Amino acid sequence: MLKCRDNLCCLYLNARSFIGKFDHFESWICSINPYVIAITESWTNQNILDAEISLSGYTLFHKDRPVNKEGGGVLLYVRSILKPLEFNPRSTFPEQVWCRILDLSGGDFYLGVVYRTPTDNIVGSGNHDELRNLLTEVGESLKHFILIGDFNYSFRKWPIGNDTDTPTAEAQLFVDCLDDNFLTQHVTFSTRKNAVFDLIISDEADMTQELSDIGLFENSDHIALC
Repeated sequence: MLKCRDNLCCLYLNARSFIGKFDHFESWICSINPYVIAITESWTNQNILDAEISLSGYTLFHKDRPVNKEGGGVLLYVRSILKPLEFNPRSTFPEQVWCRILDLSGGDFYLGVVYRTPTDNIVGSGNHDELRNLLTEVGESLKHFILIGDFNYSFRKWPIGNDTDTPTAEAQLFVDCLDDNFLTQHVTFSTRKNAVFDLIISDEADMTQELSDIGLFENSDHIALC
């Protein structure tokens, strides 16, 4: 399982359409009982009511793709007992959602989920820059955070190495941005086919423990992390 600060069990999955899989999703939640659930490629939109995707005991935060654009969308469920509040970074990165909770010391702790589409005709070609701006913003905030999602950079392994990886120019800039802001990426095994697409980023190297692959969610080709 993925355990973050104050031993919060978290679940992440790339749903590739969420609505028709909600019953399966609820059964996973009953068995895993996480405090935080991060979902990418929800394929939700403004025509779907919150009541259709609400989960008892959790507060829902979401960012949908516009109705005229298919796919995408991110969801964040956080146990209501943690009293999560929505947080909106200054960054204009399009598919992101955040909340903040208090850690045991009484300080703010930020939880976020993102999806970076690889398709320029959805949000334009600037989302590489906007993603790096987001990482810089949260990195410079001096707040503890975890950011989970599908970043759509294909790394054969992590940490990347010159012996096996030849990242694209944009992927290398992304890695450099993590290094420049002293951020840690925690996923070290393949999450889609033979590559690391789905990442967990935090401001502290020891933020996570016991990260594991718990298999595919329905017909998604990304593994779920817990």
